[in-house]
Amino acid sequence: KGYGFADGAKSVPMDAERTRVRVGAVSHLATAATALAAAEVGTVRLQQDIHPLWERNEFSIPSPSTLTLSDLLTHSAGYTDRLLGQFVGNENELLPLREHLMAVMPPLVLQAGQAVLPSVHGLAAAGLTLEFAAAQPFPDLAQRLLLMPAGMAASTFDAKLPAAMRSAIAVGHHWGASLEPVPYDFTELAPANGLITTAADMAKLLQVVTGGGAKPDGTRLWSDEANRLLLTRRATNNTNMPGRSLALEETPLGGRTVWMQTGLVRGYTAQVSVAPELNLAIFLAANGGAYEGLQELSRTGVLLHTFTDQLIGSLWPAVPAPVVPVRNIAPDDRADDAGQYRVATIDKDTPLKAIRLLRALQVNGESDVRIVLEGQQFQKIGLDLFQNGPEFVRFLRDGEGNVTYLLRGHEVWERAPAFETDLVQRSFIGTALVLLALGALVSLVGLVVGWKRRLANLIGLVGALGGLGLAGWVAWELMHLTLGLAMAQGMAGVPFGLLLWAVPAAAAAFSFFYALFGIGIPNFNRLTLIGITVGWALLYPVLNVWNLLA
Repeated sequence: KGYGFADGAKSVPMDAERTRVRVGAVSHLATAATALAAAEVGTVRLQQDIHPLWERNEFSIPSPSTLTLSDLLTHSAGYTDRLLGQFVGNENELLPLREHLMAVMPPLVLQAGQAVLPSVHGLAAAGLTLEFAAAQPFPDLAQRLLLMPAGMAASTFDAKLPAAMRSAIAVGHHWGASLEPVPYDFTELAPANGLITTAADMAKLLQVVTGGGAKPDGTRLWSDEANRLLLTRRATNNTNMPGRSLALEETPLGGRTVWMQTGLVRGYTAQVSVAPELNLAIFLAANGGAYEGLQELSRTGVLLHTFTDQLIGSLWPAVPAPVVPVRNIAPDDRADDAGQYRVATIDKDTPLKAIRLLRALQVNGESDVRIVLEGQQFQKIGLDLFQNGPEFVRFLRDGEGNVTYLLRGHEVWERAPAFETDLVQRSFIGTALVLLALGALVSLVGLVVGWKRRLANLIGLVGALGGLGLAGWVAWELMHLTLGLAMAQGMAGVPFGLLLWAVPAAAAAFSFFYALFGIGIPNFNRLTLIGITVGWALLYPVLNVWNLLA
């Protein structure tokens, strides 16, 4: 059933049969179902190494030595993600999936099977693998093997929609000062977040899933055994933690297991839930964003986060969850888990670092066998494994034994050093500090030997250049922060706050060139040295501000 408006400006109501919505990561269910249908007819094998298939199609990206389609579908291949660049504003900018992934595939940060690390790029690579196996574009393959056989005639993975179909899509909105429409954009990663569908079509897909792979009329799309891959755990961060099926997240709810997936696309929110014990499936979608600002749930977000829980809780009494006893172990020499952890799936080298900064966890070590996470005590029960009642936390280490990641439920957090940088940042700040130190030395010598006027100006500018570099870098990071906040808020174009930073940047450049070409500035070396001394005194807070923004 539809509620509210698909297009408020035109008073077009939401219609479950006709109104199309974008469902974001809920596309995963349809992509996995397409893979099952392809395996059913012998096009692919889910557990077979896909490297030979990639090589035949001249597709090369960083990958583990052995990689299967199942690894990609369960997000256990080890790929991280890039949030920026997933969508473009004009359909003419869209690249073929193969070309796009070869250009932007994020790095491989974990070993295959080591942990479940959500990656839309990894899921898109699964869709591309199906393209190679079937020698057919993924949208056409999904149409042939899934959408048409399931009766989902109003659904598509094709990013380049016909005008008639696009006009039937609900207008997306974000929550700002008011509910504001957002411009339509186009996904580069259709198998991961590109499904456009109706509530009625999703109901048909869920009937197949709850029917063991068959439609209500008995027509079978895949076997019952294959269907169990959608509703049983196929990968997990630890046997004590909820895992993932081939398509959905395992979610304990009222003492039962519910398989869920939430999808967020700019201006849209969707969620699918399947409770096999209750023979129940729920699909929710809204043409409104899930958040107001960076972290606060909007009314749309609150609805989708609570509806399934409240519905199941009101209709079916909760089943008491089993009591999980805490197991104590002897202390070991690996009590080095304390530190700050930031969400691992957000780019740290783009303006979205603002969101990465705000989504952080602090782990404090109380003893060799106990940590504190968000005010809760966790007891060590195994090597790098901690427990607090039914909740478990696991830490991962690199080849040198250093803690790198924190795993908590379906979340993966990357350990963040006190001074988190990338190569460009280290190079820039290193150069600025060398110039700053050299300028201080030259200016000090200039005071001793009495350099004056033009020579003093030119030599002292070495130090001024270092100081300008530091100031410029902090201004650049502040611009990044402003742009990141604007993106998180769903603002289009360059925000006004970003333009304000152009004023001090221009003033700094003007001051530098004035000093460069000015002649006879009295006591330039003395003033430069004073400025450099003040700069060094402010270095620590400057670096802290920079790290805050990084």
